[in-house]
Amino acid sequence: MMKLTPKKLRAAIEKYAQLPEKQRNLTQKQIDWFTNPENVFLLISLVLTLPKETMTEMGDSISSWVEVAIAELALTTNKLPAEAKQQFEEAIEYILAYTKENDEINSECVLLCLSILKRHQFHIDTDITHLLDVPKYADDTNIATFPQKQPRLSQLFDQFEIQSGIEFIEFFETGFSVVPAETLPHLLSEVAHHPWGIDALLLLTQYFEEPVALACAEALDNCPSSAWTNLSYLQLLNLCARFNRHPSIKHCFKRWKKRALAHNKARKAAEIHELYASHVDGNDCASMMAKVTLGNQVSQLNMMLDFKSGIRETLLHLDPEQSLTELIAQLDPHVDFTPVSPDWLQQVLPWILSVQSDKNTPLDLYSLYWLSQLPFEWTQPEAFDFEYWSQKLGYQANRQRQERNRLNLMTGYSPLIMSWLAPEEYILEAKTPKDLLKHYYYANRELFTERLTYSAAVEQYKLPPQAQRLTNDYLDLAYTLSDPTLSRKKFALFDTLSEFSFEYFTTAMDLIDAEMPLQGLVIKVSLLDASPAVWRRIQVSNQLTLSEFHDVIQNAMGWENAHLFRFDIMGIEISEEHYDQVRIGVFLSDIGDYLSYQYDFGDDWFHLAIVEKVLQKDITLPVVTAGKGMCPAEDSGGIFSWNHLLKLRKKKVLTEDEAEQLDWAGLSPSEEPEPFDKEQANQRLKKLFSE
Repeated sequence: MMKLTPKKLRAAIEKYAQLPEKQRNLTQKQIDWFTNPENVFLLISLVLTLPKETMTEMGDSISSWVEVAIAELALTTNKLPAEAKQQFEEAIEYILAYTKENDEINSECVLLCLSILKRHQFHIDTDITHLLDVPKYADDTNIATFPQKQPRLSQLFDQFEIQSGIEFIEFFETGFSVVPAETLPHLLSEVAHHPWGIDALLLLTQYFEEPVALACAEALDNCPSSAWTNLSYLQLLNLCARFNRHPSIKHCFKRWKKRALAHNKARKAAEIHELYASHVDGNDCASMMAKVTLGNQVSQLNMMLDFKSGIRETLLHLDPEQSLTELIAQLDPHVDFTPVSPDWLQQVLPWILSVQSDKNTPLDLYSLYWLSQLPFEWTQPEAFDFEYWSQKLGYQANRQRQERNRLNLMTGYSPLIMSWLAPEEYILEAKTPKDLLKHYYYANRELFTERLTYSAAVEQYKLPPQAQRLTNDYLDLAYTLSDPTLSRKKFALFDTLSEFSFEYFTTAMDLIDAEMPLQGLVIKVSLLDASPAVWRRIQVSNQLTLSEFHDVIQNAMGWENAHLFRFDIMGIEISEEHYDQVRIGVFLSDIGDYLSYQYDFGDDWFHLAIVEKVLQKDITLPVVTAGKGMCPAEDSGGIFSWNHLLKLRKKKVLTEDEAEQLDWAGLSPSEEPEPFDKEQANQRLKKLFSE
């Protein structure tokens, strides 16, 4: 995983902030940076010390980056033991303390980072009052920012136009969640006076931090019985009780339910306008996107279903700016979202909630909110049973078709099936694909029966309605898994997956461990679409890693190594996790072999590195032997913008704006631009490879 530098990270954020608001979306590559926790910690450290004027200029952009980074950190911790998450929390606490001690910390940024961390359920045990720029008081309590006397919050609620319990949750998570626990009872007591207060307090009883839950329970107990008239849906109370995460408040639900029943009013259920579902991937996860009316408000939501633990989270957009089809078009095309009818949700929810209950997985607040507005029977847990599901999906058994699907890989299947690869620990132990068949695939028949049945459900409820073929094909495969003698027969699905798992992993390892003779390569690196041409001819060893080759290109061309990069071959990206191990000789071994290199995912400087000659003698120090054309200025907008600036420089009369553009890019007509200097390039390479 690529490790960022502060300079690269800040440059990426600044470029993002310069984009028009509607174009501000982190690329998948940028999102992937934060699968490395060290990059998340770097971002937090960077943000904590930003000057106030920087936050004023691009605070929204910084907030977006922090949100994405911490969301990725949360996804990472979900795959790790609880001890690992605790270590991450301790690392963040150390960053906060160290930054406060050694730098000028920005109070606004502290609140931003802590509120987002709490939203993603990170326990940060740091006294916030010691981090903020607040005056000292005689009693040294230093908590004047959080008054002990009950504040009047009505004006604040009106200012933020809070009209529902879930809107208060958003308000709470963007700031109030960081206040000291001792102030919570005073703050929450006023919430109960609002029509949406019961919903808000009830949802917060399931907040991941127990002091918040206890304070809300106290506020609910202090409410008059008549206040429960404002409970929007009795189902919210039922779900909170069933999936309650805090044993300390378990005894409260019985009396709350008694009060709620005395004042309960029937409300209109959620109306589902559009619904899309994905097939299940190799991590046993599927996604759902929907356009729904919740409490008279049209919203969009994205819910992740994890068949190992239950509903992982719901992302709720109360004021969506894009349609579902526009959102889906921006996603990875391998995640095959399929339009389905609400019947799909009615059937799948009891199954996933059964997993939720069995694994004792808490429901997040947004899931509780929207599930409470569905019909009661949709949210009653129901354990998976294949025979029952076969009947539910109208399975039409046919022996001849079952045999055909066993012997041949079915057509029209979801591409996500090819993500059902064996885990790395099984592959490391396997000597052949047959070992994977025995120890992973056939040893986990129930797992694959569930995956295939879920895929059959997606096909059954697809819109517009389809023929039964794919539903039956998936169920044929699931039915075949019940054959105790199957492991002695051909089963095309498992045979294909085991072979693909084995080949995929061993190929990656072969690239790293491949033996190759020591050779020198003469490579021409050209900046594509440059006019006039920009290129460098270099001599390098075929033993350079991709990371080292990146450094050579940067110094030979004259770039400043201020942005991220990638390599690909014939349009296929080479995974960056291999950049420090894989040598360029794997791809470049003969005249005409080439690699594509992209630098800066904003400006998109595309280069082509092609082998012109293979030398039998190795090259110990990279050297530039020839070159032409000056390297463009960093952050100048990309090759076509740069070409335009070069043409602009030839104009006899410039407008003030044109002159400023040229001056900023170092192309002022009053100064001669520096031509390519081969000696300087070689000095940079010598210094780099001598360190």
